Amino acid sequence: MTTAEKTTYVYANRFVLGGLTEPLRVTPGMVEIRGGRIAAVSEGDSPTIPTLADLQQSKSFDLGDRLVTPTFVNGHTHLAMAAFRGVGSLAARRKNVVEDLFFRLEQDLTGEEVRAFTRLGAYESLLAGVGTVFDHYYQGEAVAEALRDVGVTGVVAPTLQDLAGPGCRGHQAALDATVAIDESARFRAAGVVAAVGPHATDTVSLELWRRSVDLATARDLPIHAHAAQSGEELRRALDRHGTTPLGWLHREGILASSARLLLVHGIHVTERDLLHLDPERHTLGFCPFSQMEFCFPAAIARWHGARVPFLVASDCAASNDSMNVQKELRFVSGMGLLAATFSAAEARFAAGSGTLPDAAAVDLSRTSAFDAWTELRDPEALLSTVWSVPGRLHPALPCGAIEPGCLANLLVLDPNHPTLWPVHDPLRALTMGDVAPAIDWLMLRGEFIGRRGDFHRSVLERGYTAARAEADARLGERLRRLGLGG
Repeated sequence: MTTAEKTTYVYANRFVLGGLTEPLRVTPGMVEIRGGRIAAVSEGDSPTIPTLADLQQSKSFDLGDRLVTPTFVNGHTHLAMAAFRGVGSLAARRKNVVEDLFFRLEQDLTGEEVRAFTRLGAYESLLAGVGTVFDHYYQGEAVAEALRDVGVTGVVAPTLQDLAGPGCRGHQAALDATVAIDESARFRAAGVVAAVGPHATDTVSLELWRRSVDLATARDLPIHAHAAQSGEELRRALDRHGTTPLGWLHREGILASSARLLLVHGIHVTERDLLHLDPERHTLGFCPFSQMEFCFPAAIARWHGARVPFLVASDCAASNDSMNVQKELRFVSGMGLLAATFSAAEARFAAGSGTLPDAAAVDLSRTSAFDAWTELRDPEALLSTVWSVPGRLHPALPCGAIEPGCLANLLVLDPNHPTLWPVHDPLRALTMGDVAPAIDWLMLRGEFIGRRGDFHRSVLERGYTAARAEADARLGERLRRLGLGG
């Protein structure tokens, strides 16, 4: 029996199973893992016990009462931009932070810089329980190398631009990098695969969008792009095309192609735009804390009402300051109640009426908002946005669920940790609790990493000091060249 064929058996009293083809449920059981994938799942207090011969050719882990879930999937990020966390004043972020600040910071990035910076973002992701990322950035092969260096699995979309942005001069190289990542057996063995990455509707020409679609359909790759992410992008679409960014993609046949599209941010999306999206092929991306920084949160209740699937992601540390995608779920859960905060009834009450009828109207506004948001507050629906929705986007990297065929990326949590105890409702705890400190262990592609019970410290012992030293040096030199460092 070869190493790739050896089986790992994982036992636990509390697996969170399902998500892709079946509803989520918490149950005792056993997970059988081969070749980095989940081969079989047995449920119940008495799971199928492997034969003695099987056990002699395998590894077995009994996790007892630990809570075992899929690792989180960050469906849209730029890990290398961890290097720009906190760069730029509040005033610099008042308008278009992408064009006014980030494009300047990203000019002529080298592969060595991107690889060094991405490693740091990958380490942070691991510490938050993220096992898979969808990364969209320049120097795509360097991003893929960095994920492989740290061990994080991911879908890498080399950024394509030909109208504006730091990648304008290198769009052919980015297309070539997409093909190279897709064809690399070394990357695929590490759980790193490719997506096609047109940047946005105002930085990518129609010709390059069409080339992106052709490449995606020929290789069965998803397209990962920004769309309707800023007022400037909206105005350019209206000026150039007489319609919205998604309206333009519809009119030009991009949305009608067979390619799977992940369209991120969607801040300026109309109800008519939503009618053009096919839930079988199109997914929207919501990055709440990042959107509060660079624009404002998208109206996801409209997306949900149109039954368009969406994932929740962090975006980058430069516009979020955190790679902990699980913490975003708390904001999604409570976002709808802001309707009461900004309601006419609350404004009347606060303006000085102080009357019982106005107070009752505020309460009614809150109750109405609560009821309207019920489905979006459901723990299973929330968890799907960081598990199964992004997990089904790439056919070569199914993840975000403990089901046969999925990547064996498992998160082991201590239910007695102060941030989770007492776990009366595990799914609610996973959405509303602070999960990261309770990580006991983590598996990537069928192999546990770090030390059980000392996960965070042990992960940082896996080359982090040297990785940070290189990133520090490269970042310092880049900021000095730009006149932003000492």
